[in-house]
Amino acid sequence: MRAPIPARLLLLAMICLAAACGGSGDDTSGAAAATTTTAASGTTTAASPACADAAALKASMAELDGLDPPEAGKAGIQAALEKVSTNLAALKTSAKSQWSSQVTELDSAVEAVKTTIAGISGDSLASALPTVLSDLQRLDTAWTALQQQVDQDCG
Repeated sequence: MRAPIPARLLLLAMICLAAACGGSGDDTSGAAAATTTTAASGTTTAASPACADAAALKASMAELDGLDPPEAGKAGIQAALEKVSTNLAALKTSAKSQWSSQVTELDSAVEAVKTTIAGISGDSLASALPTVLSDLQRLDTAWTALQQQVDQDCG
């Protein structure tokens, strides 16, 4: 079962603050991006191209969720976000109008996180933390809404 959002956001904030206070000063030490997803181990029946693309998106969201921000660094987080964006674009194409409001919101949320992460350096992490947390909460909310619809429609 999923952990409550506030607990994950608190953990993320602690990771960010620890990285910011570590004093290493390199860009790979502390950008944080952890989203909430349920495990992608359940198989989705690909009854349609949209369901197959949704399964790929689910897997990339699980990879993003599983990242260790200090270990992955800014570049690793950005690469994971790019993979999510690529899979989301494929889903947008294959799903057409299916789940359109959820897909649009998730797309906006992913872009917001990408923009925030891109602007973080070792010196700006602490000041960017409230924005990071807000963006991650928006990403979590958007992903949860889309995932519920996908699970309902694709099994």
